[in-house]
Amino acid sequence: RIGESKIIYKITSDEYKDLMAAAYNDLRHLEVLSADFGDINQIDVSLEGSDYTFTTKKKNDERTYYYLDEEIEIDNIKSAFKNLKADSFTDERPSKKLEIGLIVHLDNENFPEVKIDLYRYDGTYCLAMVDNEPISLVKRSDVVDLMEAFYAIVLN
Repeated sequence: RIGESKIIYKITSDEYKDLMAAAYNDLRHLEVLSADFGDINQIDVSLEGSDYTFTTKKKNDERTYYYLDEEIEIDNIKSAFKNLKADSFTDERPSKKLEIGLIVHLDNENFPEVKIDLYRYDGTYCLAMVDNEPISLVKRSDVVDLMEAFYAIVLN
């Protein structure tokens, strides 16, 4: 039973042992951006010293995405965000170059925006900071994919 809920959960003894053996990091979500894309109403992006703004318009439950008032497809951006997951968790502070900075504005009263900064860590990883707190190391190749997805739109 969880809290005051009237729901009772049954688990096996193996599930109980796994749950009791779990560490804090085992229970954390791996996604750097855990928000639903349907809740995003704007993304501010900082790449190589230049800033870009991607906006949305919501009609019914569908969002249309725009860059410079032109409708765009963001499947590559969505995919790149989805692939951006923790390889390991850390509390280290960045010491190298900012690769990409994002402010994701959400249609959420409790969490109206999420600030994500991805710093170079080494040749394999980037350090993910969320709301100015170090979170995890993510594969640098996935960060490059995210950067390229944004560049594909702003450079065309």
